[in-house]
Amino acid sequence: MGDTLLIKTLVMIIASACAVGLLARVRLPAAVGYLVAGLAIGPHGFQLLAVSDETQFLAGLGVIFLMFMVGLECSLPAMIAAYRDVFGAGSLQVGLTVLIVAGASMWCGVGPTAALLLGGAVAMSSTAIALKQLADLGEISSQHGRLALGILLFQDLATLPFILLINAWEQSSGTQVIVFLRQLVVAGLAFAGAGFVCRPAFRAALAWAARTNSMDLFLLAALLLALGTAFVGHLVGLAPTIGAFLAGMVVGESDFRHRVEDDIRPFRDVLLGLFFLTVGMEVDPSMIAVAPLAVFAWIIAFLPGKALITMLAGAIVRWPATIVARIAAILSHGGEDGLLLLSLAVKAGAVEPQIGQPVLLALVATMAIGSILIQRNTEVAQLVGGASHRIKMAAEEAAVREEGQSLRDHVLLCGCGRIGRLIALVLEAAQVPYIAVEWDLGRFRQAKKLGHKVVFGDASRKRILQGAGVSRARLLVVTFDQHGTVQRLLHNARQENPHLSSIVSATDDQDVVALATAGAGTVFPENFAAGLALADQVLLSCGFSQDNAANVITAVRAELNPELIGRVGI
Repeated sequence: MGDTLLIKTLVMIIASACAVGLLARVRLPAAVGYLVAGLAIGPHGFQLLAVSDETQFLAGLGVIFLMFMVGLECSLPAMIAAYRDVFGAGSLQVGLTVLIVAGASMWCGVGPTAALLLGGAVAMSSTAIALKQLADLGEISSQHGRLALGILLFQDLATLPFILLINAWEQSSGTQVIVFLRQLVVAGLAFAGAGFVCRPAFRAALAWAARTNSMDLFLLAALLLALGTAFVGHLVGLAPTIGAFLAGMVVGESDFRHRVEDDIRPFRDVLLGLFFLTVGMEVDPSMIAVAPLAVFAWIIAFLPGKALITMLAGAIVRWPATIVARIAAILSHGGEDGLLLLSLAVKAGAVEPQIGQPVLLALVATMAIGSILIQRNTEVAQLVGGASHRIKMAAEEAAVREEGQSLRDHVLLCGCGRIGRLIALVLEAAQVPYIAVEWDLGRFRQAKKLGHKVVFGDASRKRILQGAGVSRARLLVVTFDQHGTVQRLLHNARQENPHLSSIVSATDDQDVVALATAGAGTVFPENFAAGLALADQVLLSCGFSQDNAANVITAVRAELNPELIGRVGI
């Protein structure tokens, strides 16, 4: 018995490691790797394993931790502060998607409950994939990034009614509205209880655990809150995931949110990976041959269909067309919440397998495609924007030319955010001529308000660089951290001015070699600068003289990247 369980565990880990590792090389998310691993070792693959009670139990724990972490992110004050983006656009995107997909499904003969659940599964996107890709692109703080994350936050919240609907189906063995309404009432009472009763109790428990200075006790307290509330939710007739979500919301409003999140995350990642693996084991790839049109139709519903609905929602709340197009590209794929709803619905019998399997295949396919679409959201916006986008770019280029035509022997500052504004301030104090180019509208307006000489545009575009006088500049300074965009910028700048000196700021030292290879004259890793500046103050506080401290720091600096001596600035 023990040997058999160990062998099963090893098979799952080896398959997961291979699939996640291979797909990571082509920048596909880990969730897709787990799904592929499950498909490979499951009954429809090499038949190495079958879904057992043990794996189902652990996968269920993964879902509980997922909903607990979702609750941590669903801060009511933050949602209320951004109510227009979260509740306005989010409710439109989810509501319209559910209505259109459910209506089309019912027209094709699917029952009302199954149609609503299919609509809910299609409406949800992957917060994990979107966050990862936007972070890699450096677009989380951009306008389209913030708006997309607002809609994703609402999607997480909107998962709850669908879970209640599945739970009501299981309890009534049919579509009884009274059972669903009772679930809603119980959930509402649970929310009230969580807010007025559990909130002070949870905070007191976490504060007590924190005061003991025992990491183990604090971790156990966090696990007890997540699993205990899930069990209590089950006792009062709710799905365990609802209880875990409520606990997450309560803890998310406390001072311990980030510590709990860090402690719980490893459990969630491992167990949620097991959930994806069990879902992959249940995917039947033969449906591609049996019902290819159905699979293709659901892929169409996810990608162009969901994108168009998102654009419609953005148009209703009057967002700019190019911003809406980028958000549509970011949200057009399927996600973890959709997988959760679909797998729970099939297991509960609310959605028949012959209907759910094509949707499941399409959802998995769009999760793989989704990361590519997010990486290409700028190109999507340009394609959708068409003529209006070209007119806007021409206007930006004209504005940059007007500002830069009189400049000679100046500094071209690409990026005027938190670091770029400080550089601009120093250049102004030293009376060094410069021009800053910023593509983020919020940062541009803030820099303009502070009186800096900044123009709006994408500095990686050759025409923008030409307008800013890159051929006449003495120095190029890049302060934003988007690896691909910076490489393109350096390439275009070298073409216009091969002898131009350049300094590139990087968040950390991981990209130093790549940026130097791309043509950066000097790379300035922010973590080196902050760490060595602090170390210098430490030495001075220990009694070192200024000269001795400087000599030590210089020696350490030379050892950090010996292969790039003279190319790394600190």
